Amino acid sequence: MGEPIRERDRDQVRRLHAEGKSRNEIARTTGRSAATVSKIARELGLAFSGGARVAAATEARRADAATRRELLADEALDGALGQVTKTTAAESARDARDHATAARALTEVHARVAELARQSGTGSSAGSMLDRLADVLYGPTRGGTEGG
Repeated sequence: MGEPIRERDRDQVRRLHAEGKSRNEIARTTGRSAATVSKIARELGLAFSGGARVAAATEARRADAATRRELLADEALDGALGQVTKTTAAESARDARDHATAARALTEVHARVAELARQSGTGSSAGSMLDRLADVLYGPTRGGTEGG
């Protein structure tokens, strides 16, 4: 069990809260845990209003991640299509196989990223297009669709 809460702890929390400090800032300043600061704040009837800022920052991070997933999916699709083109122009069976293997790996990357986007509600129709391409090239896969 931690150190008992003293009146000076309550005074510090009250003062720092009045200065607009966050719960975590108060915890660092006072040397008390964030849970203890929350407990003191509850006792004093104080609330921390950082929720809106945190929600906005979280939404911005989600939007950024969705954009990055979309870019990654596009790059994987472009790479897969490039490897398919190289497969048909390969000089040897081994080169053709290597390009086909790379195309499949990139197709799987795209399918996984597209699935993440679908799960998070940020996907586009590009995933289903690549799923159909993969189905044509390799037959239905774990991440593919049966009918496209």
